[in-house]
Amino acid sequence: MPPLDELTILVPVDISEPELPTLGIIDLLGPIDVVLLGYFPVPIQADPALIKHEYEADAEARLVEIAEGRPELTEVLVFTHDRSATVDRVAHEYGCDAVLTAGDTDRIDEILVPIRGDVNLERIVSVVAGLMEASGATAMLFHSVGESADRSQGEFLLRGAVDRFVDFGIDRGRIDTQLATGGDPRAGIVDRAGDFDVVVFGETEPSLRERVMGDVLSRIVEEIDVPALIVRDVE
Repeated sequence: MPPLDELTILVPVDISEPELPTLGIIDLLGPIDVVLLGYFPVPIQADPALIKHEYEADAEARLVEIAEGRPELTEVLVFTHDRSATVDRVAHEYGCDAVLTAGDTDRIDEILVPIRGDVNLERIVSVVAGLMEASGATAMLFHSVGESADRSQGEFLLRGAVDRFVDFGIDRGRIDTQLATGGDPRAGIVDRAGDFDVVVFGETEPSLRERVMGDVLSRIVEEIDVPALIVRDVE
C-alpha cells in the first residue's frame, strides 16, 4: 500500500450552486492529499471563455471560501461543458487514486465496501486501508450473488479480500463481511449505505467518464446520502 501521504483524492464541487457544501469529510482524511476541483457548468450552446470572463472572480472567491482553513488543499477551477470529462482529465493530471462525490459526514467510523470481483480490488483495498489507518474506522465488505450462483464463490471472494487487508497491515477484527444471495445488488448497496459513513466503490468500466457517472453507479450515488468514494482503475 502506498504511504498515506502518497494517496490523492479528487473532490469535485459544482461551484455555481448557490449553497456551497461544507465538505467536513475533507478534514477527516488525515494526511491524504486532496485536490479540490471547483467546476462551473457551462451550457452547451455557450462559449466557456465568455462565461469564465463573467463569473471567474466570483467562482474563485467561492472556491477559496470552501478551502478556507485548509491550506494543504490543491485548488483547481474549471469552466466546462462536460463535468464528467473534466473529472476524468483532472483526476488523470493530478494522479488521483480516487474521486469523492456526493454527501457529507462528520466522522469516518464505518466504511461500506461493495465488492464485485477481483477487478481493481488491489487498489480498492489500498485506498480503504489508507482511510482506515487515518481514521481508525472499521469496514464492511459486501458482495451480492444471484440466486442461481454458487454461494461458495462469493464467500471465497470475500475471504480473499479480507486477507488482502491483513496483508496491508489492517487487523482482521476491524473487517466484517456480508454476502447477499439473490435480489438486486444495487438495491442492496442503497439499503445498507445509510448505516455507514462512507461507501467505497471501484471503477470497472473502460473510462472514468462512464465509471464515475455511468448509469448504474450514478444511480447508486444519487440515491445514497453519504459520501461515495470511487477508486480509479489506472493500471
